[in-house]
Amino acid sequence: MNAAYTRGSVPLHPPHILLLGTRDEARILRARLRGGQFKVTHLVHLGSSASAMTVRLMQYDVWLACCTCSREVQQIRQITPHTPLMICSEQEEEAHIVSMLDAGADDYVFFSCGKQELHARLHGHARRYRASLASSCNVSRQAGSCSVLESEDQQIRLLCKERCAVVRGQMLRLTPIECTLLFTLMREGGKVLSHQSLLHAVWGTEYHEEVDYIRVYLHTLRHKLEDDPRHPTYLETIAGVGYRFRQPCWSKTILEEASP
Repeated sequence: MNAAYTRGSVPLHPPHILLLGTRDEARILRARLRGGQFKVTHLVHLGSSASAMTVRLMQYDVWLACCTCSREVQQIRQITPHTPLMICSEQEEEAHIVSMLDAGADDYVFFSCGKQELHARLHGHARRYRASLASSCNVSRQAGSCSVLESEDQQIRLLCKERCAVVRGQMLRLTPIECTLLFTLMREGGKVLSHQSLLHAVWGTEYHEEVDYIRVYLHTLRHKLEDDPRHPTYLETIAGVGYRFRQPCWSKTILEEASP
């Protein structure tokens, strides 16, 4: 791979890589990542509570992990179902590679992998991930003429096309999936939506049992919307059934917003 191709393939914003491994592993891989125009954050271990880390860890383009067991991969997948996960390891046994891929890893490379190949794989995963996020947010198509949803108490306003929420006067950016999920709940404000209906609306009709996906993103939304995420007043869990946005919500159009 020549340098011109490498430069041309780098997106406007450098991919953010979460490097999960020991300090020695991180030192080796940081040297390999140097020159690839990545933003790298190192994390030694996942910690004891995956849910408590969700807000901090879901905003990466790719996870580059030096995992040694499939349980760690499964734990990562509980935090972020869709973020690309690449395993970098010295183990070359086929059974180990298969177990990691079956647990949810998207790619597997050896420490002996060439530097340019590693860069190309990471940029490829980041590029496809960003494209999938852009296509997954179909709020604008769903909303039609409705561009704003506002809670009954006027404390939460979702700006659908801008993909952000104004919460008690503070503007907060939303990821595409957060935006689609919040739009779906606010559009049916006051109504209980089942797990399956939310999965179909946000992720697609081929999703049926992946309730953890909803749980993860509701966790991040509560941290953005609620005064006390542990005792939510807007995003309510209906045990064994689904979720609801507690208040009715009103829709507005751009023209209505512009009127005096």
